[in-house]
Amino acid sequence: MLIFAAGTIRRFNNGSWKANQRVPDPPADQDTSSLTARHKALDALRSRAISAAFRGYAILSRNRGIILPWALMASGMIDRCIDSRSAGALLLSFPSRLARNQTTLAALPVLSLIKFALVAAATIHLAASKKPSAARAARLLNLIFRRDIRLRNGLAAGSYFATLLRCEAYERILREAPREEPVNSLAINYVIGAAHLNARHGHVARYFLERAGPANKALIARKLGCTYLLDGDTQSAAKNFKKSVELAPRSAMAHQNYAAKYDDSHYVPSQWETDHAGELLIYDNWIQMGESFYHQGRFTDAFYCYQKAFNHQDLLAAQWSVPTELIERIATQSSHFKTSLPIRLLGYDWVTLIGHIGFLDCYVRMAKLGMIPQANYVLFAPPEKVANPAFLALWDKHFCVVRDPALINDLFPYQRLVGDQFIGFRSDQEIAEPWAHAASRAQVAWQQAGKGTLVALPGPILERGRAGLAAFGMPDGQWFVCLHVREGGFHGDGAGSTRQHRSSAISDYFSALERIVSRGGWVVRMGDRSMTRLPRMDRVIDYAHHPLKSPEMDLFLLAECRFFIGTTSGLTSAVQALGTPMLLLNCTSADCQFWTENTDFIVKPVYDRRARRYLSLRETYRQPVQSYLIDGAVLAKHGYEIHPNTAEEIAAATEYKLDCLLGVQHRPSESEPLMQAYRRSLADNCFNFGAAVPARPFLTSRPELIDG
Repeated sequence: MLIFAAGTIRRFNNGSWKANQRVPDPPADQDTSSLTARHKALDALRSRAISAAFRGYAILSRNRGIILPWALMASGMIDRCIDSRSAGALLLSFPSRLARNQTTLAALPVLSLIKFALVAAATIHLAASKKPSAARAARLLNLIFRRDIRLRNGLAAGSYFATLLRCEAYERILREAPREEPVNSLAINYVIGAAHLNARHGHVARYFLERAGPANKALIARKLGCTYLLDGDTQSAAKNFKKSVELAPRSAMAHQNYAAKYDDSHYVPSQWETDHAGELLIYDNWIQMGESFYHQGRFTDAFYCYQKAFNHQDLLAAQWSVPTELIERIATQSSHFKTSLPIRLLGYDWVTLIGHIGFLDCYVRMAKLGMIPQANYVLFAPPEKVANPAFLALWDKHFCVVRDPALINDLFPYQRLVGDQFIGFRSDQEIAEPWAHAASRAQVAWQQAGKGTLVALPGPILERGRAGLAAFGMPDGQWFVCLHVREGGFHGDGAGSTRQHRSSAISDYFSALERIVSRGGWVVRMGDRSMTRLPRMDRVIDYAHHPLKSPEMDLFLLAECRFFIGTTSGLTSAVQALGTPMLLLNCTSADCQFWTENTDFIVKPVYDRRARRYLSLRETYRQPVQSYLIDGAVLAKHGYEIHPNTAEEIAAATEYKLDCLLGVQHRPSESEPLMQAYRRSLADNCFNFGAAVPARPFLTSRPELIDG
């Protein structure tokens, strides 16, 4: 949104703040050269302002964690005061009358005030990740200032298009501008061009992007390169990528996954990287486009891009190799480096979240099963990026962990040659296999081979953890269950966001907690300090808000609990690597889940609003529907919504898990009709839940899920 604040400078070209005013012809005796110089100066000022706004937006993005709490507060206030009150509706109906008479002295200031208020509201909602609320503000701008938007002119139009872009409402942008048309605004040209690029309309995208060039020449060159890449013209793509790095050298920084939280503000590319930036960035941009399509629920487009990236990686690896000097430095820092093996580089996207560290478990299993070539697996782990150092330390014996920032920086560009990430998995087909699907296959094969966990907690962590339990007030010898209910505060995608469907209400679990406590157990609620505080409950510890919370204690609790109650969140990926039994509730995911054999689960059912029924597992967990589960807005666009598990379903599943662990009940065997029906329902996607088994009470109470 910030990039369009600079768009208002365009009004100075007319010498007036009144929108759409035509520039009068100069008097006959006026020096036209002075006017030309003035226009050039204003164009230069506008270009510099928009470029500064792009840079400002990048700074805000890097500091999103600091800004988010304040943005959420402001966004909630706007929703309460305007969107959710009848007075707000009356207030917003008033401008339509004023808009019909913009020439009056009274109307213009009021309309300007409303315009700025709606622009501010959209910006704040976007900063709070509340895209539906931001889209509402954009719709109001469109209704009230439709003339400006049709003319592609002024602050209202700029903010409207910017909000649509940030909300990923590409289809709406394409409906507004389906074909080439003259647009004066640099920033609106960029938005329309980006939308057509996303739609893979290469020629039309280039038309608009070329006219947005002065806004941010490096970014535009990068986008133009992507249009050529999707059209199959790698030579023109490389030429534009090379130009983008010449204009912004730090943008040469290698990309594997946005989870790495890249900050290129201090990155200094090597001479080799700069010299060959055009060819190297083909890999990066295939990855970035694939990641973008993936988050839009576009399965085929996403994994087509990933396979293209892998194919190009092979070409790069055949042309260049990691310098011997860097390999020797790795060997110096890793005691179990084997000189007879090649290297594979895992970027620090593997360590920035605790769940991603858990992915290392599947990576090692895949390697041991021969799905990944044998190599020295070099893991980048700069200390400031590591989510949980104690957990990462468990993997030191399986990886050559590089913590030296200087060596990481020197190795960074070579990820394009021998780097591995965790969205796409190399295939011999036109589209790549999803990495999670390959990991799930590995989990099933691992279980069938009777293999156990790869890591275990060392004695000192166990001793300190037991002392921590005593500090919580838990008597020695008591058993406990860990509970994690995703709320979205950690990632800023909670209530009001398009990822809200991944979260759940902690109050729905209270009955389940009572079942655990009534059987003599304790409950330790995991999470971060953004979570809703629990009321005082007997034998329940709200560890998420406890002063003794620490990465090491997190690890101890997850490893030593009798079982873990969680969902499809990153913490689950960490727990399964520790071998802890799991009960997973309120599950929903666009990915396969590589869950272990000691996992029981229930899913959030998907409701088809048009057919007025729930989808079966067969219908939900196959393409394209499963890919829609990535985002609530994508689901809604296709007529679907996700419903949470009820408190009764959660309590029944918890009781069932307790009974199974005590031998009172038995999990369904493969010979039972219920389990056979479940297997048939997932025959098209048999690895979707790894080696896990659905909880019996859920299947018996939801027969419609296995009748597809």
